Amino acid sequence: MKDKILIDTSVWIEFFRKSGSEVSTKLKGILSEERAVVTGIISLELQRGAAGETELKFLDRFLAAIHYIPTKEESYKNAGFMGYNLSKKGIHIGTVDLLIAQAAIENSIPLYTLDKHFKEIARHFPLLLFA
Repeated sequence: MKDKILIDTSVWIEFFRKSGSEVSTKLKGILSEERAVVTGIISLELQRGAAGETELKFLDRFLAAIHYIPTKEESYKNAGFMGYNLSKKGIHIGTVDLLIAQAAIENSIPLYTLDKHFKEIARHFPLLLFA
């Protein structure tokens, strides 16, 4: 998975809503180089937030063209351990974000995100963040 980048939901939202933003421009480059990756949970978040049938159908076609990382059964367990260990340190991260971070860690690829709490995960686990 050399040179691939896992694109978080926050980046996709910025990409679709603010086409001229710095984030959008950066993601366009990643897409043109075919480096973008998604997971099932990211696809779920995007589809769940669709504004209507037309947008939902567009997302279905669009996401089908992006490299997909399947979530392994072990990933859920490892994300749970991560959440447990972070909670013991007073750091509370949502289940979905734990699973996204775990996918990036297991596949040794950086995560492109706008959510600051991933920086907290990266301080305690080997999560690579794309800048």
